[in-house]
Amino acid sequence: MRAATGTRPATATLVIALVVATIFNDIRPLLPVGEMANDAFVYVLPFAMLYFLARPGSFAIPKTFFLLTLALLAVIVLGVAVNFDQISTDWYKGRSGMSRVITQSMAVALGPLVTMMFYNFAIRGALPVVTRGAMIALGVMAVTGFFEFASWLGLPVLSQVHGALSALIHTGSDSFYPERLRMTAFEASWGAVMLTFIFPFAMTRGGRGRVALILATVAILVLLLQSRTGMLVIGIQFMLFLAGFFRHRKDIIVHMTTAAGVLALTMMLIPSVQSSVMEKGSNLVRYGSMDGLIDPTPGVTENVSNVTRLAAIRAGISMFEERPLLGVGLGQYGFNYPYHIRAEDLRSYEVRSYSSSADVRLAWPPAYSLHVRLLAETGIAGYLLWLAMILPVLLGCLSRANGETYFGRLNLAVAMTLTGWLMLGASIDSFRFFGGWIALGVGIALCHGGRQDRAIRNG
Repeated sequence: MRAATGTRPATATLVIALVVATIFNDIRPLLPVGEMANDAFVYVLPFAMLYFLARPGSFAIPKTFFLLTLALLAVIVLGVAVNFDQISTDWYKGRSGMSRVITQSMAVALGPLVTMMFYNFAIRGALPVVTRGAMIALGVMAVTGFFEFASWLGLPVLSQVHGALSALIHTGSDSFYPERLRMTAFEASWGAVMLTFIFPFAMTRGGRGRVALILATVAILVLLLQSRTGMLVIGIQFMLFLAGFFRHRKDIIVHMTTAAGVLALTMMLIPSVQSSVMEKGSNLVRYGSMDGLIDPTPGVTENVSNVTRLAAIRAGISMFEERPLLGVGLGQYGFNYPYHIRAEDLRSYEVRSYSSSADVRLAWPPAYSLHVRLLAETGIAGYLLWLAMILPVLLGCLSRANGETYFGRLNLAVAMTLTGWLMLGASIDSFRFFGGWIALGVGIALCHGGRQDRAIRNG
């Protein structure tokens, strides 16, 4: 195994466990670590820390990334200091301002730590193991999704198996969207988020048959997820994949694009197909479900989620405009939320619940966008530093991405994941997308030249 992967069996097992753990984010909490308590990754990470603590002299630190991390942390500390008078007295929905600073600081700090860990795994020859972990994770998601789909149909035995799996990997039921696949995640949208990391890395090794099987599996899962953001992001990743694999064969890209266009046009000429596609597409955009407005609340005529998301984003932009340089302070978005919403936003029961300190049904106001949240909480300084961590690596990997070699496929996987992360930032507001931090660590290793680069190329 050491000769095949460049890593010892124990190290390989650890890396695989870390990658597979990223897909489980709805387990029963074991530790008081805030929003990360339901992530399996958090409970595997200490073993990785012990692994590197046992080898203190061999832990390599990527200098530029480390300096950017220090700068980001300094901006966060300065933002908290500037807003300390308000933060120290804030109390909302049973949480204090400083408690949010502490729990969110843990989430922010873990990201760069994961990046540096996987940078070290990468330069030690563990990249094939990352690929193997992604393949295993995709298989687990697909199998779980199969049993979940069977439970929709009420198939005996298979439904009971899904019930048993859910008892192990889910803290509660997701009854509002009964037929949107969520697999190992706590909701359908986060199932799509996990795929944006697992899907690119699963394709870095294997022949055309395996790649075709992965593409087909992911396409089916995305359709069953019915996530608007997931469809858009993974659709863009598909395009990057095709561009990378056929970057030297523009004729093939032209032929494939033409064939797809002709097929779509032919299908749209069939009246029944056209009406079905238009209806389902319109429903998905307007209501977030191909079945249309599925909210059973009497008198509801629009997707409440759309109203809530728009209100949250506008509130975050308003906070940024009020304090553009350093923001309102890390973790403080929710405390400021009630003062930045508009009167028309209150037609959403979710907005009314988020803006009321007495209503804890929907406990904490989400920003629904990491870009907006960073601007609101850390200002333009923190936002630009976060982008500076990602964009150079993304552009560097894009320039080397191709489907002809393992090295080229790894660069393509990193580029696909980081592109997905930036796009997902328009829909999710959490720092705990560990797949993105893992991809960043791999990308930094791929961008470094010399002996490390040759070791990675030789896999």
